[in-house]
Amino acid sequence: MGTKNNRFSLVLILKVGVILSLVLVFTGCEYLKSLTESRYRKRIGGESVSEKDIVNWKEKLALEEAEIEEMEKRIRKLVQKSNQSAALSWKIARAYMRAGSADLGVRYYEEALTESVPNSKQGGFEIHSYESALPFFEKAIQTGKLDKQLLYETAVAYANASKDMGWEPTRRNRAISLFKQLSKLDKDDSRFPFQLALVYFDSSLKDESWNGKLSNGYDELDTAFSLLDQILRKEPYNVPTRFAKANFLYQVGKSSLAYDEYTRIKSILEEMKEKGSIREPLEENSSYKNVLKNLNVLGAQNKSN
Repeated sequence: MGTKNNRFSLVLILKVGVILSLVLVFTGCEYLKSLTESRYRKRIGGESVSEKDIVNWKEKLALEEAEIEEMEKRIRKLVQKSNQSAALSWKIARAYMRAGSADLGVRYYEEALTESVPNSKQGGFEIHSYESALPFFEKAIQTGKLDKQLLYETAVAYANASKDMGWEPTRRNRAISLFKQLSKLDKDDSRFPFQLALVYFDSSLKDESWNGKLSNGYDELDTAFSLLDQILRKEPYNVPTRFAKANFLYQVGKSSLAYDEYTRIKSILEEMKEKGSIREPLEENSSYKNVLKNLNVLGAQNKSN
């Protein structure tokens, strides 16, 4: 009997020991969980939240999202208004440009050498037209999308305004900067280096009078010729550029080279006519008529020399 009781007691003690161990293990897990939650709350800040708090936050978030959406709509409307304002400024600037009677374009260099180019004595330039256009071009640039044509017309306006003032340096530099920017923006558009060459050349002519303003001249004739040659290497049939080069050569006293260039232009125009690029008879083509006239004038001058 005693032996059995002892065995039972031993088993009972063992079982109790197991239960105590389990209690201790369970108590340890609860402690760790409590400790972890405490640290988590401390890390994110604040105590646990109620469902009421969550509902309030959701309502606030919905209101803020609605405000953001409304703000985005207003911004889109403002952008649209800004673009409209820029377009209107551009129209005003163009109107002032059209009020001027001369430009730095192709037409100038297609004039016959014997024909007079508009100048201050003839009242050909209207200084206020180009100058008045400048602030509207700047407004269009600042408030609208940057457009290649807008930048181009702005550069031409600055060049003309500078020219009207005897090649005033600030406006001249602005024109040069814009033409350079455009040349980098689109390397295939020959208008930009062409106009840049015209600015460099015309502003380098010494003792030229524009609207009573006497220009001292900039020493950048070589740069002007270099720009035209760069264009012609890419576009050998670019007639306006060849007209400009022939005109440049004539103005710097190189009549023989100018004559050669006009002869080259004459051949190009005749070739273009054969290929069908020129539809009207050559005798009616203004460029061809100017070439013949210039060749006659230069030919007579070279013989007299």
